[in-house]
Amino acid sequence: MRRLLVTIATLACITSLYPNQAMAWHDATHMAVAKAAGIDNYAYLAVGADLAKEKAGELEGLNHYYNTTKGVVITPTIVFDLFKKYNKPRDYNDPEDAKGRLYGAIVASINDYIITVSGGKYARYTLGYAMHYIGDLSMPFHNIAYDKFNMANHSANDGIVEITGPADEATDVKVARLAGEIQRRMNELPPLELSKDINQFYKELAFNIAEIANKSAEIGYSMRDANPQITRMKEDEVYKRLAYSARLLKAVYKATMK
Repeated sequence: MRRLLVTIATLACITSLYPNQAMAWHDATHMAVAKAAGIDNYAYLAVGADLAKEKAGELEGLNHYYNTTKGVVITPTIVFDLFKKYNKPRDYNDPEDAKGRLYGAIVASINDYIITVSGGKYARYTLGYAMHYIGDLSMPFHNIAYDKFNMANHSANDGIVEITGPADEATDVKVARLAGEIQRRMNELPPLELSKDINQFYKELAFNIAEIANKSAEIGYSMRDANPQITRMKEDEVYKRLAYSARLLKAVYKATMK
């Protein structure tokens, strides 16, 4: 028994040295993005991808981030290259594969949704994955290198807008509060529509993914490289980032819903 306890303690220490990067916006924030996008009835599905990674581990975790190297500009070509890796085991002979697959996962999950709907099957779960990944896209710490700065400050930035409410705030009240703030920022953005022509849709989708990803990475690296470093995003900045995710999700749903 003593040996077992020592082993468990040792494993716990090792795990703490290599934290899981798949953390992201907290549940209410992901649900608020869906609600702000007008998908109220299915907002709860936006948390499913985080539940899946508890079972699938790295296979699912890789879909939640992309460690963009500073100075690298994300392009639609990169997005489609990552699409090809969706739900495939990590290639340990390819160091690039450890960077993650977030941008491709967005396209792939939406593609799964379209195919499932076209086949007359239940497609809400695949929609839930798409909701979650699009939410992760606006999180700066999911778009930069997972270095000491990211490790030290990632978790604290995940729930910034959630902790501003009362300690006993009910989840539905919190989601509504966050969604209202996100929608207010969405109203300040130019409207976004994606083509319903399937080929043009994917081109426009990849372009918008790349655009949001580059801005997220820019913010993340500007925080890291500031002197002194900026360790916490401002609340208004978080809502603005979430507004870009919600706007894209709204456009995707409008272009693909049946």
